Amino acid sequence: MARRNSEQAANHETVFAALNASRKPMTAYDLLARLKTKGITAPTTVYRALERLLGEGRVHRLESLNAFIACECADKSHTAMFSICADCGQAEEIASAKLQDDLMALARRSGFKLSHSVVELHGRCKSCAAEAKH
Repeated sequence: MARRNSEQAANHETVFAALNASRKPMTAYDLLARLKTKGITAPTTVYRALERLLGEGRVHRLESLNAFIACECADKSHTAMFSICADCGQAEEIASAKLQDDLMALARRSGFKLSHSVVELHGRCKSCAAEAKH
């Protein structure tokens, strides 16, 4: 049992390291393809690791892309907010305490019981927008 737990912890860290190294969101199957050389060969291993990392607040799921990205914020209880480039696929986590507070206030005012929230802004990043002008 201890060996199995140790293997699972190592798998979680391997999945997290792959997400952390990527500036782009990755699907579970993107991760699986990247991690086969590291001994992770089963989709269920990746999904278990992602579930654990999501629960710990170390990764976020980008709902519109069905993909995952490492959390860049120190405060793990924040509202996940991202700008996602439609051209290059880069996603950047953005933080706004005011927007988070406003979203919570809107939910409270309407009596909505919020379980989690993800804000995704889709458009072009600075680099791609500059290239499009030329």
